[in-house]
Amino acid sequence: MDFGFLSLLPPLVAIVLAVVTRKVVIPLAAGVAVGALVLSFGRVELTTDFGTNNAVVVRFVTQSPWLSGINKRLVFEQEDYGDARLPDVQVISWSRKGGYRLDSISIRLNTTAGSETTVRDLFDALEKNNYPVRPIAPDDAGQDYFSTRIATSLPGGLEFLDFEPEWQIVSRANAGRDASRSLGDSVTNVYRFILDLVNSVVMFFTAIYESIFSVSHIQALIFSLLLGAMVGTLESGGAMRVLIERVSRKIKSRKGAQTLIATSGLAVFFDDYANTLLLGGTMRSTADRYRLSRQKLAYLVDSTAAPVAGLAVVSTWAAIEISYMADGLADAGIHDNQAAFQMFIASIPYRFYPWLALVMVYCITVSRRDFGPMLKAEQAALQSAGASAAETQPNADEPYPRLWWAAIVPVFLCVLSVMVVLVYTGIQAQGSDSANGQNHEGLLRQAGKIIGEGDSYVALMVGGAIGLLAAILMHMWLGGRRLRACLKGAFGGAVQMGPALLILWFAWALSAMTEKNALDTGGYLSSVLSDRLNVHLLPTVVFLIAAAMAFSTGTSWGTMAILTPLSIGLALQLDVSGGGPEGPIALATCGSVLAGAIFGDHCSPISDTTVLSSRASGCDHVDHVRTQMPYAVLVGIICIFCGTLPAAFGISPWLSLLVGTGVLIAIVLSIGKQPRETDEPGTETTDTATVA
Repeated sequence: MDFGFLSLLPPLVAIVLAVVTRKVVIPLAAGVAVGALVLSFGRVELTTDFGTNNAVVVRFVTQSPWLSGINKRLVFEQEDYGDARLPDVQVISWSRKGGYRLDSISIRLNTTAGSETTVRDLFDALEKNNYPVRPIAPDDAGQDYFSTRIATSLPGGLEFLDFEPEWQIVSRANAGRDASRSLGDSVTNVYRFILDLVNSVVMFFTAIYESIFSVSHIQALIFSLLLGAMVGTLESGGAMRVLIERVSRKIKSRKGAQTLIATSGLAVFFDDYANTLLLGGTMRSTADRYRLSRQKLAYLVDSTAAPVAGLAVVSTWAAIEISYMADGLADAGIHDNQAAFQMFIASIPYRFYPWLALVMVYCITVSRRDFGPMLKAEQAALQSAGASAAETQPNADEPYPRLWWAAIVPVFLCVLSVMVVLVYTGIQAQGSDSANGQNHEGLLRQAGKIIGEGDSYVALMVGGAIGLLAAILMHMWLGGRRLRACLKGAFGGAVQMGPALLILWFAWALSAMTEKNALDTGGYLSSVLSDRLNVHLLPTVVFLIAAAMAFSTGTSWGTMAILTPLSIGLALQLDVSGGGPEGPIALATCGSVLAGAIFGDHCSPISDTTVLSSRASGCDHVDHVRTQMPYAVLVGIICIFCGTLPAAFGISPWLSLLVGTGVLIAIVLSIGKQPRETDEPGTETTDTATVA
């Protein structure tokens, strides 16, 4: 069934409200509510078991008379012709103005013993005839369901399916009989309207309930809470701060200070918030010591936080991204969590902006060159008197000198546990041949298959639990922390994930509203864009839309929540080459959502991570946005011309990244300049800072 433009209303309402209100949760909830209203008033559902005592139940959906003005009746007529033909399926339609007509459709179900028509045959026949009554299989339908025979189970004679509520039938029967009946008809229509309105409320809460209590969604939420609790323990226990301060003592130059800040950002890969808060707070003294501007510190912190968290397999982003991809694949008819994890892994090279943003960071730090407003900020910092040694020298007397181990071991154990569980569950899934090493494929390919078929959600949950337990025990052992204090820090870290979980719940519900079995938003977009948009431009278009939305809303998570399922489903439908989830179009489009979201997030003055970066680094917020934006825009432009465009034509993403890296280096070396202590020509900046 095609709702047309109405199928676009839920995501459009969510986007517009998010831009206007600068919020995420309420707009997403509004989008779900709009979807529930459209579904309630815009469609009619009927189910039938064809007399099989619920051995097979087919759900049929068609447009409500509220939209089409036409009522439909699906008629199944069983007649055994003695040869392999299909029983007639006829459609009777009548308009509100009166008049009946027989739709030009004839589907015959095979009644020959031993070769009766199956559910799949019926689905294919209706789809082949482009009939607006759409049969929908249950979400958990397997091959047995599709192979169920239905022809000989039809009741004798005719079976009628009327796609209209009973009160509408009463209203139609009374129409034209007597003028005095008009009041009764009006009451009937009001009654119908109220029932549809109540049904929309039920749909709203049902969508929210199902989004929370889906098994895969619960697993994603558990991992997010566990990892958030581990991050909270590391933050409150001080292990990560001690580790960073310990390493910073070995820095001897401005170049080394910038490289340390950037590399520390890569080390704190498991959460962008933790990355921002930890580095911004602990690296202030190092930045002041070597006269780095606070704008440079905020840039290095902000431009490593989200990119590295978005690329990491083990992070607070990972399970969420996999979940969104699973929704997009489900919209395309692929119900397999392993397929979502495989797509997540395969799309990592196609996330051009995060990769090149990190390359840009190291281009700036290694070359010591800047341009634009950042160059002026660095020149001003070099001309300042600098902080005194007493203010900038890290404290060398640590009461717990080995506490820094508590920052390394839990993260290592978390990552190791995830890999071990992935391999174990992957081997279990592949069966005894793979487990016994009887597979003759190459070792690398075989290892990739094993990991790809592993249970990613279980692996992430086990890794998160082990990481949290290790963080608590090591802070108690090496840091003298009490269990109560550790649990309090863990609880605080889990609570910090609360807003993200609310976004997830409503995003999942919104995705359910737009999937194929509901409004089929992707199907409508596919039908509209198939003749208007070259499929090779889809990754670039998605990248720009995601960037614009993230810039306007200030949230990369909200952007991914709305666009990821929709974009993946659209890519799979538009890609006529049949590449599927592993094709370059689907992978490049999937990667473009996350890349564009982070790009827009970096440029947005209302982004949460942008605000946190400026605050944690002690930098004026407007100055941070003004100095970072030229760098982000440069990377974004290179991502389009060296990334999304060539990748959509099948060019290797690694080659695109290599070319993009070369272009970035060339541009930085050509237009960038090393900041000088004075504006006089010939006065170069010394690399080693003098500490009083």
